[in-house]
Amino acid sequence: MTTPIKFGYMLDFRNPESSKLDFATFYAEMFKQIDFIEKAGFDSIWLTEHHFVDDGYLAPLMPMLAAIAARTKRLKLGTYVLLAPFYHPLRLAEDAAMIDVLSGGRLRLGIGVAYRDEEFDGFQVSKKTRLSRTLETIEILKRAWTGERFSFEGKHFNFRDVRVLPRPVSKPYPELLWGGMTTKAIQRAAELDLGFACNLGRHQIDIYREAMQARGKNPDHYSLVNSRIVYVADDEKKAWTDIEAAAMYQAGLYGKWLSAAAPGQNWILPDPNQLKVTAVIGSPETVRAKLAEVIATSSATELIINIQLPGLAPDKALRSLERFANEVLPKLRG
Repeated sequence: MTTPIKFGYMLDFRNPESSKLDFATFYAEMFKQIDFIEKAGFDSIWLTEHHFVDDGYLAPLMPMLAAIAARTKRLKLGTYVLLAPFYHPLRLAEDAAMIDVLSGGRLRLGIGVAYRDEEFDGFQVSKKTRLSRTLETIEILKRAWTGERFSFEGKHFNFRDVRVLPRPVSKPYPELLWGGMTTKAIQRAAELDLGFACNLGRHQIDIYREAMQARGKNPDHYSLVNSRIVYVADDEKKAWTDIEAAAMYQAGLYGKWLSAAAPGQNWILPDPNQLKVTAVIGSPETVRAKLAEVIATSSATELIINIQLPGLAPDKALRSLERFANEVLPKLRG
């Protein structure tokens, strides 16, 4: 099959104690994967952010993006997603502009409002202000990236006659995408005239497209980025044996966080039967067929592959990544 869809790779740099790797060694292993996808024809690398997590979940997004920018030449560099309430918008504008310049215009910022109480408490930011702070941040970023002096007066941020340099290489500025899971949050992406970063399924993608169309906009003109857990092995049984502990750990932690943030919602559960259905695992032929169906039945413009689950041995993840790149990706591209 031939498809114009692009393929990205996601890393969260999570290193639980079960990995038994020091962080310097672990990061070196992650950069092996980044070096590989740069050569293997992936279109993008995406980093995701959380704070104060025992497994070292990547917190300093911008320094890591800068390191990847310096190490790569071709990959687009994305955030999936950056938690805007925890940033001062002018500092974020400066850091992002520098990364965009260093990378030759390869930066893309997926932005979210965050949801974990621990993070709001740690940064001493009121959770009640998360949306309004994020909306102000987006407006300030757009103004700052013109490279001209400007003033801003808002509920959370006020400053006069400031200028951010260097100006980004991307025109008019680095691509912005909105990340969200609830219907209201997804519809806000359309209201803000932004692309959409979604880690759920077809239903949520359809909500975004319908919201765009309701506002007289063509959703085909926007990036719609989706993700899947993927693991290639000799067969599905072997794949699940390899990733079971890591997949259950990840699902359990996300389920705990999301349930605390929105009690009563049907969030991610550490249910092996559910995870086997939602993850795309198995032989190269099985993975290829499942992903072909995902691509055919959704309107995502980019599919992010998540192989390096927290606690999965990096050498196993790299082997799966190599098999995906060599045995699956070429046939999906056509």
